Amino acid sequence: MNDKTISQDYANTLIFELEKAIWDERGKGARFRLATVGREFFKTTCLPRLQSTEIDDMVRTIEGALQEKGIVSRVSAERDGRLLRVQVEGCAHRLVEDTLVAHETRPFTCVPANLIVLAIEEKLDRPAELAEIKLKDGACHVLIVLFDKRPFLE
Repeated sequence: MNDKTISQDYANTLIFELEKAIWDERGKGARFRLATVGREFFKTTCLPRLQSTEIDDMVRTIEGALQEKGIVSRVSAERDGRLLRVQVEGCAHRLVEDTLVAHETRPFTCVPANLIVLAIEEKLDRPAELAEIKLKDGACHVLIVLFDKRPFLE
C-alpha cells in the first residue's frame, strides 16, 4: 500500500457507476439498499461527537465533521413537523448526483443525509427515512421523514 491518494473525480465516477448499477438492478428500491452508506464514518467520526438529542445540534455536529474532512461547505436543516428539510452545499459528491440526472436517473442517496438519519435513529431511537433529493440553486435539497418513536414492549 502506498500513500498516494486518488482524484475526487475518479472516486465520484466510481460511486456514480456503482449507484447506477444498483438503480438499474433495483429501481426505486435502490434507495433502501443505500440508506446506511456512511455508517462507518458515522460510528467512528460523528457518533463520539454527538452529545445532544436535539436535531439541530446533531445536524451542526455532522456538518462540522464533514467540513473538517472537506466533504461539504455547509449543511443546514429546517424542521416542519414530521419533515426535516436538509440543504447540503458544496458537497464533494455533487458530481455523482449531476451525473445521475444526466443519465435520467433521480438522485436517491446522500451521505450527509444518511449521517443525519443515522444520528436520529441512534440518539432518539426514532425511525427516519430519506424521501427525496432535489438539485437546485447549486445545492442538494433533501427531504427526510421523521416517524414516531419505536414502540417499546415490556
